[in-house]
Amino acid sequence: MTAREALREACEYINLKLVGRARAFVYEETFGVRDRLHILLHLASFDDYTALALLGNQLRAGWDELFVAGSVQDLVMQPHRWGMHGSLTEPMAADTSVSPLGDAGTFVVTPAQAQTAVPPEKILHTANSGVVMRRTADFDHQFRAEARVFARTIAETVNLNATGVATVFLYEEDFGRMDRVHWYIHMRTLADYYVLMGLDARTDPDAPRASYIQDWISMDKGGGSWERMLIQGSVRDVGLTPAYWPV
Repeated sequence: MTAREALREACEYINLKLVGRARAFVYEETFGVRDRLHILLHLASFDDYTALALLGNQLRAGWDELFVAGSVQDLVMQPHRWGMHGSLTEPMAADTSVSPLGDAGTFVVTPAQAQTAVPPEKILHTANSGVVMRRTADFDHQFRAEARVFARTIAETVNLNATGVATVFLYEEDFGRMDRVHWYIHMRTLADYYVLMGLDARTDPDAPRASYIQDWISMDKGGGSWERMLIQGSVRDVGLTPAYWPV
């Protein structure tokens, strides 16, 4: 059995055993490290991780020996919601309808779909995309609230101007580097990246980029545009395509 076959078997086992609680897909790193695979594992909540961990003991013995020792890494993320990690701006904090707290006072994480006004049937996601690009960036802690407004604006700008071609969601990294965010950019094909490049290159009065080329930082913090919020050199892109096996 090859490593790819083992991962596909493991993912399908998870999908069949944890219907409605977990879903897993195997992706290849397209423009990066050759033979590096990514399992995009979706959980309904952290509560479902226990069930997933118990399943791990039932997988085919020895399949993990197919991988380079020490190369398996986990990256835990949650879809961004206002208020997460101190990202609630003052106007939002004054609006009780924006509160992310549930009846028990716990934080309620909403699915990524709640980030966009695009109809569900036109959303691209990891189950129906031909390409997924993960763009990672680190923000300056002092601008964390403004940075999230900027990050969400960029994502929705693409969603509304490239509906059916690309869908972007913002995720927060948990149990890792503070103020590191991930945009997951879902596309139909690699060629659709040219569409996104075209959106960003437009300079006409109605150009989509006008929605985020502005000052995001208030004057009481010194003012400034988006580049002041980003940690220089922290932005990284990884291109992923679904692993494919001929029938």
